[in-house]
Amino acid sequence: MIKKRVEYNKMYYGFPVILVAYYDSENRPNITTLSSSYSLGEMIVLGFGKNSYAVNHIKEGIDFTVNIPDSSMMKEIDICGAYSGHKSNKFKLSNLGYKKSEIINAPIIQNCPISLECTPVDVIENSFFESYVNILAKIKGRLVSDVLLDDNNNLIYDKIDSVEYLGDDNLRVYRYLDKNKVHHSKSFLKK
Repeated sequence: MIKKRVEYNKMYYGFPVILVAYYDSENRPNITTLSSSYSLGEMIVLGFGKNSYAVNHIKEGIDFTVNIPDSSMMKEIDICGAYSGHKSNKFKLSNLGYKKSEIINAPIIQNCPISLECTPVDVIENSFFESYVNILAKIKGRLVSDVLLDDNNNLIYDKIDSVEYLGDDNLRVYRYLDKNKVHHSKSFLKK
Protein backbone atom coordinates (compact mmCIF):
# COMPACT_ATOMS: atom_id res chain seq x y z
CA MET A 1 0.00 0.00 0.00
CA ILE A 2 1.37 3.38 -1.00
CA LYS A 3 0.12 6.41 0.92
CA LYS A 4 0.21 9.99 -0.32
CA ARG A 5 0.31 13.07 1.87
CA VAL A 6 -2.75 15.27 1.26
CA GLU A 7 -3.38 18.81 2.43
CA TYR A 8 -7.12 18.83 3.14
CA ASN A 9 -8.61 21.44 5.44
CA LYS A 10 -11.25 18.87 6.40
CA MET A 11 -11.62 15.12 6.14
CA TYR A 12 -14.72 13.27 7.22
CA TYR A 13 -13.70 9.63 7.33
CA GLY A 14 -17.18 8.24 7.95
CA PHE A 15 -19.47 9.44 10.73
CA PRO A 16 -23.11 8.51 11.30
CA VAL A 17 -25.59 11.18 10.32
CA ILE A 18 -27.76 12.25 13.26
CA LEU A 19 -30.61 14.68 13.77
CA VAL A 20 -30.31 16.72 16.97
CA ALA A 21 -33.67 17.98 18.24
CA TYR A 22 -34.26 20.56 20.98
CA TYR A 23 -36.60 23.34 22.09
CA ASP A 24 -35.13 26.78 21.38
CA SER A 25 -35.30 29.76 23.74
CA GLU A 26 -38.87 30.49 22.59
CA ASN A 27 -39.84 26.86 23.29
CA ARG A 28 -40.15 26.05 19.56
CA PRO A 29 -39.05 22.55 18.51
CA ASN A 30 -36.02 22.63 16.25
CA ILE A 31 -33.68 20.20 14.49
CA THR A 32 -30.20 20.24 13.01
CA THR A 33 -28.33 17.64 10.99
CA LEU A 34 -24.95 16.70 12.44
CA SER A 35 -22.27 14.12 11.77
CA SER A 36 -19.63 14.84 14.40
CA SER A 37 -20.44 12.66 17.39
CA TYR A 38 -19.36 9.71 19.47
CA SER A 39 -20.67 7.94 22.55
CA LEU A 40 -19.17 5.85 25.33
CA GLY A 41 -21.47 4.32 27.92
CA GLU A 42 -23.76 7.10 29.18
CA MET A 43 -21.61 9.85 27.63
CA ILE A 44 -22.08 11.43 24.23
CA VAL A 45 -20.00 14.18 22.59
CA LEU A 46 -21.29 16.34 19.75
CA GLY A 47 -19.18 18.72 17.66
CA PHE A 48 -20.78 21.86 16.21
CA GLY A 49 -19.66 24.87 14.24
CA LYS A 50 -19.39 27.79 16.67
CA ASN A 51 -22.07 29.85 14.90
CA SER A 52 -24.65 27.07 14.80
CA TYR A 53 -28.11 28.14 15.95
CA ALA A 54 -28.47 24.77 17.71
CA VAL A 55 -25.22 24.90 19.68
CA ASN A 56 -25.91 28.42 20.87
CA HIS A 57 -29.07 27.08 22.53
CA ILE A 58 -27.69 23.74 23.71
CA LYS A 59 -24.61 25.27 25.32
CA GLU A 60 -27.00 27.19 27.59
CA GLY A 61 -27.83 23.82 29.17
CA ILE A 62 -31.01 22.81 27.36
CA ASP A 63 -31.78 19.13 26.83
CA PHE A 64 -31.69 17.59 23.37
CA THR A 65 -32.25 14.29 21.61
CA VAL A 66 -29.93 12.54 19.21
CA ASN A 67 -32.06 10.84 16.59
CA ILE A 68 -30.56 8.33 14.16
CA PRO A 69 -32.35 8.45 10.80
CA ASP A 70 -32.31 5.68 8.24
CA SER A 71 -31.65 5.89 4.51
CA SER A 72 -35.33 6.45 3.73
CA MET A 73 -34.99 9.94 5.27
CA MET A 74 -32.42 11.52 2.93
CA LYS A 75 -34.61 14.49 1.95
CA GLU A 76 -35.34 15.24 5.62
CA ILE A 77 -31.63 14.95 6.49
CA ASP A 78 -30.74 17.48 3.79
CA ILE A 79 -33.55 19.89 4.76
CA CYS A 80 -32.53 19.87 8.43
CA GLY A 81 -28.91 20.57 7.47
CA ALA A 82 -29.50 23.17 4.75
CA TYR A 83 -31.82 25.61 6.53
CA SER A 84 -31.18 27.70 9.63
CA GLY A 85 -33.36 27.00 12.65
CA HIS A 86 -33.20 30.72 13.35
CA LYS A 87 -35.13 31.47 10.17
CA SER A 88 -37.09 28.27 9.46
CA ASN A 89 -39.40 25.78 11.14
CA LYS A 90 -37.50 22.67 10.10
CA PHE A 91 -40.10 20.28 11.54
CA LYS A 92 -42.66 21.85 9.21
CA LEU A 93 -40.29 22.01 6.21
CA SER A 94 -39.25 18.38 6.59
CA ASN A 95 -42.67 16.99 7.59
CA LEU A 96 -41.04 15.19 10.51
CA GLY A 97 -43.22 14.28 13.46
CA TYR A 98 -42.16 14.64 17.07
CA LYS A 99 -43.34 14.06 20.59
CA LYS A 100 -41.99 15.44 23.84
CA SER A 101 -39.67 13.14 25.74
CA GLU A 102 -41.08 11.68 28.94
CA ILE A 103 -37.79 12.14 30.85
CA ILE A 104 -36.13 15.30 29.48
CA ASN A 105 -37.39 18.56 27.97
CA ALA A 106 -36.71 17.86 24.28
CA PRO A 107 -38.57 16.59 21.22
CA ILE A 108 -38.09 13.03 20.00
CA ILE A 109 -38.28 12.63 16.22
CA GLN A 110 -40.85 9.91 15.67
CA ASN A 111 -39.63 9.06 12.15
CA CYS A 112 -36.15 8.05 13.39
CA PRO A 113 -35.76 4.42 14.49
CA ILE A 114 -33.30 5.25 17.29
CA SER A 115 -33.35 8.20 19.71
CA LEU A 116 -31.13 9.12 22.66
CA GLU A 117 -32.36 11.53 25.35
CA CYS A 118 -29.50 13.76 26.49
CA THR A 119 -28.67 16.46 29.02
CA PRO A 120 -25.53 18.58 28.49
CA VAL A 121 -22.95 18.51 31.27
CA ASP A 122 -20.07 20.49 29.75
CA VAL A 123 -19.28 22.87 26.90
CA ILE A 124 -15.78 22.59 25.46
CA GLU A 125 -14.42 25.61 23.63
CA ASN A 126 -10.72 25.94 22.92
CA SER A 127 -8.57 28.70 21.42
CA PHE A 128 -6.78 26.14 19.22
CA PHE A 129 -10.07 25.34 17.46
CA GLU A 130 -11.94 28.65 17.62
CA SER A 131 -14.51 27.69 14.97
CA TYR A 132 -15.89 24.70 16.89
CA VAL A 133 -17.78 23.88 20.08
CA ASN A 134 -18.07 20.43 21.64
CA ILE A 135 -20.97 19.48 23.85
CA LEU A 136 -20.42 16.72 26.41
CA ALA A 137 -23.72 15.22 27.55
CA LYS A 138 -25.21 12.44 29.64
CA ILE A 139 -27.50 9.96 27.88
CA LYS A 140 -30.54 9.62 30.12
CA GLY A 141 -32.64 7.35 27.93
CA ARG A 142 -32.58 5.27 24.77
CA LEU A 143 -35.54 4.53 22.50
CA VAL A 144 -35.33 1.92 19.72
CA SER A 145 -37.97 0.92 17.19
CA ASP A 146 -39.38 -2.53 17.93
CA VAL A 147 -38.55 -3.45 14.31
CA LEU A 148 -34.86 -3.28 15.28
CA LEU A 149 -35.25 -5.45 18.39
CA ASP A 150 -35.51 -9.20 18.85
CA ASP A 151 -37.78 -10.86 21.44
CA ASN A 152 -35.17 -10.15 24.18
CA ASN A 153 -34.83 -6.45 23.24
CA ASN A 154 -31.41 -7.03 21.68
CA LEU A 155 -30.56 -5.02 18.59
CA ILE A 156 -30.97 -6.78 15.26
CA TYR A 157 -27.86 -5.28 13.71
CA ASP A 158 -28.52 -6.22 10.10
CA LYS A 159 -31.78 -4.24 10.17
CA ILE A 160 -30.11 -0.98 11.19
CA ASP A 161 -29.92 1.26 8.13
CA SER A 162 -27.97 4.31 9.31
CA VAL A 163 -26.20 6.69 6.93
CA GLU A 164 -22.55 7.79 7.03
CA TYR A 165 -21.15 11.18 6.05
CA LEU A 166 -17.76 11.28 4.31
CA GLY A 167 -15.80 13.92 2.47
CA ASP A 168 -12.85 16.19 1.91
CA ASP A 169 -12.30 19.75 0.63
CA ASN A 170 -13.64 18.76 -2.79
CA LEU A 171 -16.82 16.80 -2.08
CA ARG A 172 -18.94 15.50 0.76
CA VAL A 173 -21.16 12.44 0.32
CA TYR A 174 -23.56 10.13 2.09
CA ARG A 175 -22.71 6.43 2.24
CA TYR A 176 -25.21 3.72 3.00
CA LEU A 177 -24.56 0.58 4.96
CA ASP A 178 -25.00 -2.76 3.26
CA LYS A 179 -27.80 -4.24 5.37
CA ASN A 180 -26.90 -7.78 4.29
CA LYS A 181 -23.32 -7.76 5.59
CA VAL A 182 -22.77 -8.15 9.33
CA HIS A 183 -19.90 -9.77 11.24
CA HIS A 184 -19.72 -10.32 14.97
CA SER A 185 -17.07 -8.56 17.01
CA LYS A 186 -13.89 -10.68 17.23
CA SER A 187 -15.21 -13.06 14.55
CA PHE A 188 -11.98 -12.63 12.55
CA LEU A 189 -9.72 -13.73 15.39
CA LYS A 190 -8.32 -17.23 15.04
CA LYS A 191 -9.51 -19.66 17.65
